[in-house]
Amino acid sequence: MAKYRLVLVDRPAWFQPAIEQEEMARIGGEALVGWARLGEPPVLDAVNASTGLPVDELSQISISYVDSAKHTPEVIERMAADADAVMVTSAKITAEAMDRLPRLRAIGRPGIGYDVIDVPAATERGIAVFSSPGFCASEVADHTLMLALGLARKLPLLHHAIRRGVYERGLSAPMPAVYELTLGLVAFGEIARQVALRAKPFGFRLLASDPFVSQEVASQYGVTLVPIDDLLRQADIVSVHAPLMKETFHLLSEREFNLMKRTAYVINTARGPVIDQQALIAALRAGRIAGAGLDVFESEPLAADNPLTTMDNVLLTPHTAGVSDSSQIASRHRTARNIVNALVGEWPPTRDLVNPQVKENLRRAEPA
Repeated sequence: MAKYRLVLVDRPAWFQPAIEQEEMARIGGEALVGWARLGEPPVLDAVNASTGLPVDELSQISISYVDSAKHTPEVIERMAADADAVMVTSAKITAEAMDRLPRLRAIGRPGIGYDVIDVPAATERGIAVFSSPGFCASEVADHTLMLALGLARKLPLLHHAIRRGVYERGLSAPMPAVYELTLGLVAFGEIARQVALRAKPFGFRLLASDPFVSQEVASQYGVTLVPIDDLLRQADIVSVHAPLMKETFHLLSEREFNLMKRTAYVINTARGPVIDQQALIAALRAGRIAGAGLDVFESEPLAADNPLTTMDNVLLTPHTAGVSDSSQIASRHRTARNIVNALVGEWPPTRDLVNPQVKENLRRAEPA
């Protein structure tokens, strides 16, 4: 048996963890895929199967995951009872799940957010939690600007119209020029700052709302800080970049949509539950706002019968804002490397460690 074991709990059984294997090999460890360990045959969902690629080829390019609802504490125990560390993307790692993994000393999430992990429970149990803050800031900023420009230029409406055989330029009216529009950024962290840098050359007037950022910092990006209600009243496009936490759950709901211009659009490339999805649907149906560009949703994957999928004033993408070949490879290397270092008593000199207080009481490894 390898000295250390890392289990990827929500990758499909046909995923090849070559990057994680490479990092774990440095300490005599191994990386395994949880679903493959359960002995279940590889199963492709209909969309992946439609590509016609063999399973081994598809596993090199797909970033699909097994439905997070299937990752009960019992299933996670079956996957990783002997694991020193786990990597997770969408499955919830709860206190109960941790208690079923007696050797667990590190949890890694190769992404920016870590709301699927009960961090206080991990800290209490001496388990280190790692994320990859900022790893895909450029990609998310690019994606955000893509959605902003697409909405401003009425791409969803015109695209759907021409596919229905309606070739009518008049549908674009009214359409103010992009350089006449105000872009409002809800939260002004690393990604939002990258959005500002990209948006400024297009002529957007830039506003942001963030109680933790000074006007001095915002001014470096050509951004004016305002209270969130003022931002909502003034912005032609409202782009959400707030992390998901208790204070930001449903940060935008019915009240906030009622403050926005009827001609305004909302974009979310942060976390789905920061926006009250039912309130958003109601606002779109009632014409209280003009449209939306969404990469994240309250429940993922988005149900095929969700009303958002039929609206011709909405742009939808499947949580791909942070995706590029480079970002995915870099994040997996970074997360696995942090886990490897923690297992041998070394700590990253970065903000990747979510709960730095765990350094004082990292759980000792149980005998194999």
